[in-house]
Amino acid sequence: MPSVQRAHEKLKDNGVTVLAISIDGTGVKAAKPVMEESKFTFSAPVDQSMTVARQFGVRGVPMTYVVDRKGVIRAAGFGPLDLDSKELLDYVRSVAGRGA
Repeated sequence: MPSVQRAHEKLKDNGVTVLAISIDGTGVKAAKPVMEESKFTFSAPVDQSMTVARQFGVRGVPMTYVVDRKGVIRAAGFGPLDLDSKELLDYVRSVAGRGA
């Protein structure tokens, strides 16, 4: 999750929202302490019922999605991902810059 925080910091001035969606069955009770203890500032909504996870076709965690302003999934990946990679950050900035 520290890499999610770093991506949030690097992308927030590009009009990009970075968030982590918790699908923990215990909901806010599990997610809130982690966010507070680590002083993460990105959004972390809770999808305890997995409604959003099902809509996105999540089959495991972690999953990463790049979604444009129209709600179109532009990229998706399963497993650990280097959110600090220049290539990923440049791609996300390019999607955001298109006003897509």
